Amino acid sequence: MAWLAPTLYYVVAVGALGITGKLALRTLVWQDLVLWTGLGYILVAGFLLLSGQTELKFTTGSGWALASAVIAISSLIALYLALTVGKASTVVPITAAYPAVTLLLAAAVLSEQLTLVRVAGVLLVIAGVVILTASG
Repeated sequence: MAWLAPTLYYVVAVGALGITGKLALRTLVWQDLVLWTGLGYILVAGFLLLSGQTELKFTTGSGWALASAVIAISSLIALYLALTVGKASTVVPITAAYPAVTLLLAAAVLSEQLTLVRVAGVLLVIAGVVILTASG
């Protein structure tokens, strides 16, 4: 279960991102947040390159890496745009519905099993999103 600690960190970090992003947007625009985020990525990438932990490779997976980068960047911009005009307590819970997309894409693209339990779990997630945002 080596995946559990980083997964739990991700949950906490993404939850906190809605708050830190909203606080930053009080005095900055979304483009500023993208710039700051990009600088952070540059520092981490530079460290990984300089420490020999990675190198720029062009393999069959490179296209998927590029697609992942485009999705990560564009989704973060979308989050910042939403937080610019919406309440963090409404925007962030709605973003928590992404497991429904992952479940469907995993079944369609990765041939992962679409079980009744997984579908029920996603329906519970969506129901939770509806409940959390109903009053917002």
